Amino acid sequence: MPSSAQPHRNPPSEIAALVFAVASILVLLGVCVWFWVQAPANVATHFDSGGRPDDWTSKAGLLGIFVPVGVGLPALMSIRPLFEKLPASLINAPHKEYWLERGEKTYLVDCLMELLRITAGLTALLIAAILVIIAEGTRSATMPEWLTFVPTAIFLAATGLAVWRFYRRLTPPR
Repeated sequence: MPSSAQPHRNPPSEIAALVFAVASILVLLGVCVWFWVQAPANVATHFDSGGRPDDWTSKAGLLGIFVPVGVGLPALMSIRPLFEKLPASLINAPHKEYWLERGEKTYLVDCLMELLRITAGLTALLIAAILVIIAEGTRSATMPEWLTFVPTAIFLAATGLAVWRFYRRLTPPR
């Protein structure tokens, strides 16, 4: 197995991604507390094409779904030992073979964890934004279109940038 002269070192961005994921989960938990205090017993959970609520759910039922998903999924995506123990055949990453042939699975996992943690944090923030949207939609008769478009567009753009960075970091040097 060929070995590179100097193994790749991951910059502190993986730690920054972990801090981002944890901070995002804490923001989500804060929004959940705010939502619990501010929202009425029944909240709008579906809106028609005009932005008017057309389906309602209990606040407890909604948080009973959003909290485990919004905290559990990002937390699970941030646990490095789970992904370190995965067989290489289960890791889907660009140019994976190049890094594995050089004995740099650690670098590959570093890059993967950075992507997963950024995505985890963005997911928690998107769920927090959805709770704010639901609170606003419940309070008013209609919901402005931008209120759903902007958080979704930010989530998609930031996730796209994270994937682009992941691909770029794993592209072999020429």
